[in-house]
Amino acid sequence: MPTLLSHTTALEVLRSVTLKRALERGERASAPLPERSPSRAEIGAVLERFPRLTLPIHVCATRQGHVVSPQLARVHRSRVALPAGSTIRLTDEVFCSSPEHLVVQMAPSLTRLELVFLLGELLGTYAIAPEHEDGMFKRRVPLTTRERILAHLDALGPVPGTAQVRSALGMACERSASPYETRLSMRLGLKPSLGGYHLRVLSMNAPIEVVRIKAALGTGIRKPDVLLGAASVHAPFSGVSFDYNGGLHKTPEGFERDARRQNEMLAVDFKNYVLTKSLYDDLDYMDGIVARARKDLGMSAPHLTRDEAARRRARRAWLHDELELIDGVNWNGREREQCAAAGAPEEQPTFEPVPVEAYGLD
Repeated sequence: MPTLLSHTTALEVLRSVTLKRALERGERASAPLPERSPSRAEIGAVLERFPRLTLPIHVCATRQGHVVSPQLARVHRSRVALPAGSTIRLTDEVFCSSPEHLVVQMAPSLTRLELVFLLGELLGTYAIAPEHEDGMFKRRVPLTTRERILAHLDALGPVPGTAQVRSALGMACERSASPYETRLSMRLGLKPSLGGYHLRVLSMNAPIEVVRIKAALGTGIRKPDVLLGAASVHAPFSGVSFDYNGGLHKTPEGFERDARRQNEMLAVDFKNYVLTKSLYDDLDYMDGIVARARKDLGMSAPHLTRDEAARRRARRAWLHDELELIDGVNWNGREREQCAAAGAPEEQPTFEPVPVEAYGLD
């Protein structure tokens, strides 16, 4: 009987460096939904193959076939037939949910922001990896595409999770290269009701032909983190870009590249703004630089009452703080919402891997 890893366990597997090549090739498999949950021995085989998985592991089946410790496995019961290509084969007997199916499985338990953030990773060129120095590693290509997810939603039909994913896809960014690029895109592009600045994000990390300052170098290519389009042909600039400078830029070579990029973008009438973590965290600074960017794009300032301006600013502060809490590992936004609704003090639970030895698994 096959074992189907699902939900956060499948996400951990998809982030595994050992699957990087197979995922880059876009490999998918078709497998029936297991009729029963895995036995203790079958779970042991999974943990032997992926010893770093966080317990309990999440699996999907039509029924609870074996009684195992809830600290060892969590069974998600489902009778929804799996369309072709819903899984990825790990071994002859072990599969995990494909990126397209994973996001549907997780959607009902995530907040809207968490779902948009998750899609930013699946549609981006990075994988969150807390054990790495930068907390992530780079991918050559995204795990999936918007079109592939939509095709899977059509094949599934109206089952739990599909409506949330369709809605979130309209807000999700593509080709983000880091978690903070995803956060920045969300802050710039989301509607004011969600705490965003509601700017039109044209692309992320898309190549732009620029003029090299040294004539001998001719024309070059730059890939700004976030590119915003002008509102009209009469705008002061053809577009505005934002770049988030993380740790990779804190070297003399990094500063040199950033200076060249800034000058080259200006040479082709694109204004480039650069944000560090401290500037990104400064709400007054962000408000000011976005106001300047609006003028650069030929956009008029919104006419708001004092009360509405205060409400929107409060939402922008909330969005920044909420995105800081979404780390891509602990999906506890629903718990925070429930605590806030009940007026109870918020607790941030932590989930640590449980030693396999504790369950007698060799």
